[in-house]
Amino acid sequence: MKRGKFFVIAGIVLVLALLAFIAMALLRRPVDKAEPAPVFVDRPAPAIAPAAAQAAATKAPGDAAAQKRLGDAMLAARRFDEAAAAYRASLAIDPNQSTAWSALGEAVMQTTKSNSADLPAPAAEAFRKALALDPRDARARFYFAMEKDLKGQHDEAVGDWLALLRDVPAGSDADEAVRAALAASIKRNIALIRQAADEAGRAQPRYKSQP
Repeated sequence: MKRGKFFVIAGIVLVLALLAFIAMALLRRPVDKAEPAPVFVDRPAPAIAPAAAQAAATKAPGDAAAQKRLGDAMLAARRFDEAAAAYRASLAIDPNQSTAWSALGEAVMQTTKSNSADLPAPAAEAFRKALALDPRDARARFYFAMEKDLKGQHDEAVGDWLALLRDVPAGSDADEAVRAALAASIKRNIALIRQAADEAGRAQPRYKSQP
């Protein structure tokens, strides 16, 4: 193998190895398969049973907190349509709840099919309202970072997720969601680098030795 070609291949291998090392260092719990729309929900401790939350919300239809708790219980149970309905009921009573807005955005994310890199418009609007009330809202920040990643703005997305990782409690659902998103992003980037290297290799002029 000629010296110049050897250094090109060695450089590509080094980049791939560095990315793999970063992935292992950042992610304590790498995932084998990422969900198309990861669930960021923070489950209450102790968890609220959906039936108990429904009963409490039915007894207090004008109580924003009771409706919010119902939404949280349904979201934790992955009953996303019911969660969205409960959050809307809570926000109709008290619209100044950042966590209810971002949770509504997440519920909408999970019930909206889209092939676009953009967040579904109703979800994005809910996340923007959450950030207007609380610029540090973790759930809204998570999904806007995901949108950047899907649009190819990988460096910005990873930076946003790493900043978020410093804010969310270790071992929480939020922590797991951020780490899963980082793992998926790094995996996609390694695949893109490999593809680009293969394409460059196919386009590369053949080396001709000098007579």
